[in-house]
Amino acid sequence: MDVREYIPDFKYPKETATVEYVQATREDGAAINDLYNRAFDQKRSFEDYQWKYWENPAGPPFGILAREKETGKYLSTSTGIRKQVWINGKEAPAILTCETSSDPDARGGGRLFKSVMQGFGVAVNDEQGIVWSYGGQSSDDAIKIGKRWFGFQIVVELVCWEIVLGQKLAYQSRFGNTIGGMIGAVADPLFRARWKTPPTGLNFQEIKRFDSDYDALWERFRDQYSVVFWRDAATLNWRYMDNPFWDHRVVEARRDGELVGYVVWREWEDQGNRIATVLDMWHGNDETTVIGLLDESRRLAAQAGCAFLRFSIKENGVEQKAFEGFRNGRRSPYERVDKIICTPMPGSTPFEQSDEAYATLAAVMDGSNWFYCQGDCDYRD
Repeated sequence: MDVREYIPDFKYPKETATVEYVQATREDGAAINDLYNRAFDQKRSFEDYQWKYWENPAGPPFGILAREKETGKYLSTSTGIRKQVWINGKEAPAILTCETSSDPDARGGGRLFKSVMQGFGVAVNDEQGIVWSYGGQSSDDAIKIGKRWFGFQIVVELVCWEIVLGQKLAYQSRFGNTIGGMIGAVADPLFRARWKTPPTGLNFQEIKRFDSDYDALWERFRDQYSVVFWRDAATLNWRYMDNPFWDHRVVEARRDGELVGYVVWREWEDQGNRIATVLDMWHGNDETTVIGLLDESRRLAAQAGCAFLRFSIKENGVEQKAFEGFRNGRRSPYERVDKIICTPMPGSTPFEQSDEAYATLAAVMDGSNWFYCQGDCDYRD
């Protein structure tokens, strides 16, 4: 693969008589968060913004903003979360480009959006040495624009599989919400009573914090993959346990007292139905561990009133084999494919990078190298 053909041609935007482009600082945070709320009709608090961007153990975020010279008004911003990644046996940084906001009342919003995004791609390489970015859960329209303007490439596709946890929805569809709900309340315990516990030889426990055992587990399994995002205890606690937006549930698996894997999921409401969505599962590519973690999480999710346990996965891996072994495991008819995009951050000298930079790009532009879960991107804020 000649990665140079994927490197986009970006230029850092030139200031005009009315607009300047500058690197964002921590002091810009309140204004950036306010612009995000106005652009996307959200009510995110400044404290939640601080958690997402400044409490990240991987390091501070990176951002570029367009600002009106005369008034200091923020017109457009592009902000990314710094990520630690294990690539070909070494630590390497990446950037998750997760928020680009433009003032809905500003003239030339599309031009400003394009300018700050391309300026971001130049500056994050020049200033931070970060040569690639990624993102997930983008719409097809956003990916189409991103391909044309920013060189987006789809590198990974996650297909959602699910385990049906009860029959209540089927009865409601047939007999109506009231009667169907009453039948389901009686039928679901009988439905779940037929579930068999797979003979995994594992012990499971729900936990509230990640400890040093998880540092060791991360280091034990990471060399199985050419590209995998950081999963040490500090990262996991920040990402899931300290997350102000959602409560996450975590179950660990141990064999003879030794930690061998874990699963993280979020329980949420979708059109009146409670759903359990798996965000992370670390298992060392062991199918028995995957089966055991899915079985334990489906039981706990069912007890919490969830209708489905869902997990978006790369096809034909151990996760899919595990789902296929469950009587009620299937490809979800409700969820779309999650397309993960990746693009080089070209800097000001895109074709004069180091050999190591090009080797990194070659690794990450090949999706077959990736171990990736929905939680590596999905913050749902």
